[in-house]
Amino acid sequence: MAKDAISLWREYLQKIQSINKSIHARLLTDITGRNYTIVLELSYTNYADLEPAKCLLTRQDGWKEFYQQFIPLCEFSERTQYKLEIDF
Repeated sequence: MAKDAISLWREYLQKIQSINKSIHARLLTDITGRNYTIVLELSYTNYADLEPAKCLLTRQDGWKEFYQQFIPLCEFSERTQYKLEIDF
């Protein structure tokens, strides 16, 4: 299932990146835990853009169709927000 999920994300992110270069996303995987964890990292310049209604990624054509394909491959999800304090 993890390979299928990663393939789905790769295809969707490549498609979106070709349409909108302002969307910066990284897909990471946990290689040490008991479960296979996929992390989608998105960068925003301000906190207001974190709201789901303003998210550039989810407002793209094809998002709903993509996400419906991803849901059966996902055991659970959570949203964690981090603030970048230092970038070298």
